[in-house]
Amino acid sequence: MNSPTWTGTRWREALAIMLALWLSPALAHADALAIIANKNNPNTELSATAVASMYRGETLHWPGGDRIKLVNREISAEGRKAFYLRVLNAMPDQVFYRQGTPIPVQSVIERSDEAIVRFVGVIEGAIGYVSLSTFKELNDGQTKILLIIED
Repeated sequence: MNSPTWTGTRWREALAIMLALWLSPALAHADALAIIANKNNPNTELSATAVASMYRGETLHWPGGDRIKLVNREISAEGRKAFYLRVLNAMPDQVFYRQGTPIPVQSVIERSDEAIVRFVGVIEGAIGYVSLSTFKELNDGQTKILLIIED
């Protein structure tokens, strides 16, 4: 009786299955995202649609008239990947343009959730996103949550 041979394709399939099983608990417990603003921002909550409109460059000012200052993570950050997928339905390297113009939407790029919390806490028109657990650890009362994005 012939025993089955493990070809390169079978090894790749087995490796892919093992990797999927190994990653599935981590993906199942992905942290919620907190959309945050400065504590002095008059808004108490936002919809995901409103946040998406801001990051796509469709909405440039807060309802009170202040200019919106977008804060993003770097393209490779997991938080940015989650935010772009869940809120913008886009890839993290997607470039958005102000409506009817060739002008790309500008945002401040921060390298950590901690830096985003600090920036938003100092700049009144800023809006950013961080993991909910990180926000709970770092919040010093200078920022507030406007929306929580679950999986």
